[in-house]
Amino acid sequence: MTWQHPFPKNTITSRFGDNSPPRTSPHRGTDFAAGAKELIPAVTDGVVTKIFYSSCLGWVCEFKTDEHGLYVGHSHLYCNKHDSIDCDGSDHQDGSTCMSQLKVGHRVAQGDWVGRVGDSGTCSRGAHLHITISKKSDPRYAKTFDIEKFIDQKIKKQEKAKQIKLTPLEKLSRAGVKIGTIWTWAKSKLD
Repeated sequence: MTWQHPFPKNTITSRFGDNSPPRTSPHRGTDFAAGAKELIPAVTDGVVTKIFYSSCLGWVCEFKTDEHGLYVGHSHLYCNKHDSIDCDGSDHQDGSTCMSQLKVGHRVAQGDWVGRVGDSGTCSRGAHLHITISKKSDPRYAKTFDIEKFIDQKIKKQEKAKQIKLTPLEKLSRAGVKIGTIWTWAKSKLD
């Protein structure tokens, strides 16, 4: 399994555990301000488990990861039904939102779209993705942990695994040695 952040880390506006005003308790997720209606890619492979409306979190799409069986929640999503970033969910709390073709039970691969950035829910203060990760379902109630740190660790392991699989030439190339230099050196050893 491979992992990625949903958006570049320079779009993070609030990290896990942030307690700065106007917050009254530590932040339970990581916020990415990538731009209203921006498509949100899945951070890894999994299966959609919930699509629902919450008064605080707005539109939420959650999926269970194939690796580790963790739950990734995406909150404050754009409403596809009303073409609105701040829909209140009053006439369709059944989950007919997010991507028009995305439903509970659908498989998603890393990079597949799991929604669009919105501003739904009373706890949102502008268009952004609030993303969470937990061992139990439902980002409203589950104990969450730091998804940024978790994904950073996964990416580091992925990079390390790639380094191990590289041929000696690829390792030299990644280290900045030009292939022509390698060829010249190898040829000099053969002459």
